[in-house]
Amino acid sequence: MPASSSSKNKPARDPRDLFFHFRCTRAEIDTINAHAAQAGMRPGVFVRDLALSGGKLRIVSRVDESAVFELRRLGAMLKGLYPKTANWTNEEKRRHWDAMKAVLEHAETLSGDAKGPAERGGQQAGPA
Repeated sequence: MPASSSSKNKPARDPRDLFFHFRCTRAEIDTINAHAAQAGMRPGVFVRDLALSGGKLRIVSRVDESAVFELRRLGAMLKGLYPKTANWTNEEKRRHWDAMKAVLEHAETLSGDAKGPAERGGQQAGPA
């Protein structure tokens, strides 16, 4: 009998049929549950992924993802509001582009995609 269509898209993996138990205090369990909920994961999956990553599991909460989306949206709106035909002084232009860059850099920092000055190429987002 052919496999279901949903299993075609999933990679083959070994079945997880073994249990690993460890002792913790109530406070530790509460902390694990809180971190797992923040990451949008079940506690068992959270602990397994954390252990297998060598303690370097990067946790991005759902709140951060929505905040990143909103900040990027605001940055795009600021860019769209820039009047190309207006007679702005250089100082006004600089303030506008600095505000837009600050919003976008904060979004990059929250998402973990922050780049250093060398990776950005030292270019400014606005006109010179």
